[in-house]
Amino acid sequence: MKIARYLMRNTALANIPKQIERFSKYSPSPLSMKQFLDFGSANACEKTSFVFLRQELPVRLANIMKEVDFLPDKMLCTPSLQLLQSWYAQSLMEIVEFQEKNPDDGKVLSNFTETLVNIRNRHNSVIPTMAQGVIEYKESFGVDPVTNQNVQYFLDRFYMSRISIRMLINQHTLIFEGSTNPAHPKHIGSIDPNCDVVEVVKDACESSKMLCDQYYLASPEVIIRQVHAKAVGQPLHIVYVPSHLYHMLFELFKK
Repeated sequence: MKIARYLMRNTALANIPKQIERFSKYSPSPLSMKQFLDFGSANACEKTSFVFLRQELPVRLANIMKEVDFLPDKMLCTPSLQLLQSWYAQSLMEIVEFQEKNPDDGKVLSNFTETLVNIRNRHNSVIPTMAQGVIEYKESFGVDPVTNQNVQYFLDRFYMSRISIRMLINQHTLIFEGSTNPAHPKHIGSIDPNCDVVEVVKDACESSKMLCDQYYLASPEVIIRQVHAKAVGQPLHIVYVPSHLYHMLFELFKK
């Protein structure tokens, strides 16, 4: 049994470059917030989502893995980048295993959702791991301005790719896991159709103020002024992912 598992694992590893080449030939499908909302609220079909994601996720994973290969060789050899590449390779191969499986089989759909949850958990530390890899590279070899600019360009694309992949995974798992978040029963997956912008701004402000107080024993007052609401005094609502908006605002306020 151990020998069989060893052979299967090594066969999968040998197929990784081939699968990256196969799926990186395609471009990721452009998706809008409206498409996410329409699908989740009215036309949610687990089989449709499964058929789409088993093709779309490998395309997105393979494309960013292809870009990782263009990083400096010495950076790719850092322990952090080696670990990160292993996560992406494992996730790619786990999804590829569903390519030929029957979408009408309920067990297949259940296993796919479970696999997506495992992939999401595996990638929880991607951002600090990538950051650590860049630090390891800079400390060991230094960085000239051109290389630094190229690495920054890659990081922007890499983090955008991670957001899109995580968004797709979250929408599927949150909609089809069969459990509703009691704190946010009206959310469509991770999307709030009536996201209260001012409330998110206030939350981000408070968190950044606490951090500022912790380090500097003082923090500036923040005045929030709302414009372009439908009516004076009414809260400003948008269709958005509250956690994404919070994170962006928190990073801005921290500065």
